[in-house]
Amino acid sequence: MKSIKKISSFITFLILLSTMLLQSYNKNLSSPVLKNSNQPVKISVLIGNYNISITSLVKDSLEKIEQENPGTVNYTFYNGKGDQNIQNMQLNSILAEKNIDLIVLDMVDSKYTKYAVEKIKQSNIPAMFWGNVDIPATMSYSKACSIRPDPAEGGILQGSIVVDEWKNDKDKIDKNNDNIIQYIMLEGTPTNIYALERTKYSLLEIQSNNIKTEELATKICNWSEEEANTTISSLLLKYGNKIELIIANDDAMAIGAISALQKYGLNLENNMQDVKVIGFDGIEKARELIKNGVMTGTVVEDPYFIAKTLYTVGLNLLNNQNLIDGTTATIDITGKIVSIPYQGVLVNYK
Repeated sequence: MKSIKKISSFITFLILLSTMLLQSYNKNLSSPVLKNSNQPVKISVLIGNYNISITSLVKDSLEKIEQENPGTVNYTFYNGKGDQNIQNMQLNSILAEKNIDLIVLDMVDSKYTKYAVEKIKQSNIPAMFWGNVDIPATMSYSKACSIRPDPAEGGILQGSIVVDEWKNDKDKIDKNNDNIIQYIMLEGTPTNIYALERTKYSLLEIQSNNIKTEELATKICNWSEEEANTTISSLLLKYGNKIELIIANDDAMAIGAISALQKYGLNLENNMQDVKVIGFDGIEKARELIKNGVMTGTVVEDPYFIAKTLYTVGLNLLNNQNLIDGTTATIDITGKIVSIPYQGVLVNYK
């Protein structure tokens, strides 16, 4: 496992790429264009669900990149609305039109990756699978690649926030002094690889550091702030002050959890963190809650950086170039699996 640097007791960024370097990358990267073509590349982007915060922000960033590179790409977006049947119909309609250069696909249900690959392969259209994908299912198609931040690494980073709190100031998390963390896990959806891996590896990171845990509840909240609010409100009535830690698969659910806690007078600004709450993505509202000492921490992703990498890798795929040319991403030995780095963690151990 990747070793994690020690996090200080105040707000700390572990930045893998500094803001200056990232800005330089965004400004100075010469945009690849499709060889032998004077027309914009037509790209269909099928997104599993716009309601997932980071996914929606990446979509917005792709639209911005299209505007920044006039005449280079023409993105058309499709919302699967969390329903695999809807996404299947969208894919079949796109393929039937035969008027597309590249398909970018974020699966609703990763188990249907093989179905999508076989359909796309029949049309001989290059495909880039992004985010929620069963990677082995993509390997059979020579014109396909996979690109995403490593979900296991993200879970490890999330778990490391808990580990550092335990090592630096154990009493603030182990409120009943039983040497066990009583926790609640808020999961996105059971068909999303990021939800599954973040849950698995965040807990493994905690437990591998000889910290005992006790699961009070694991609840599916569908990446929804509202569902997380309702869920934690109910669990507070059941468990009360026994809850020491809430880990959420994304910031939206973490924010919903905090709203529920605050209804009961917990985790208020300018007070101690009664319950440690850890999210994922680094969206603006979560950053503000962390700054104010209400939320413990989050793993940081940069949606524009992800979108820029998707844009560049997609054009490289069409041009038969090394997929990661012009990016800071890494690629595996097969030359088909691209990993986008995280931007570190943001924490406030109040």
